[in-house]
Amino acid sequence: MSVKLEKGMLIKTNYSGPYRILDIERGCTCSSYLDELNMDDPPQQPKHMHLVLTRPDGTGRFWLNYFIEETMESIGPTICGGEWGHDRIIALDQDKPVQMELF
Repeated sequence: MSVKLEKGMLIKTNYSGPYRILDIERGCTCSSYLDELNMDDPPQQPKHMHLVLTRPDGTGRFWLNYFIEETMESIGPTICGGEWGHDRIIALDQDKPVQMELF
């Protein structure tokens, strides 16, 4: 079992971040975006969550969609997941400062 995500937590993904969680929508079963575009009656997806995020300093607005809460992995394989693997959400240590710049 992974860490339960909550508003205010710091997270990153296997390809970007860090982010601070502003809002979480849990238990959604909406259809995938591509299915909505390509099908007249798109199937629902397994239960998943949608996240609204900012940078740790509160600037910007970003979204992570279609992640399964129990595994913290994306529903479908993605190119960012490497060899069409699943993208992942990683909870960061909430008590340590976040490095925002490399140099």
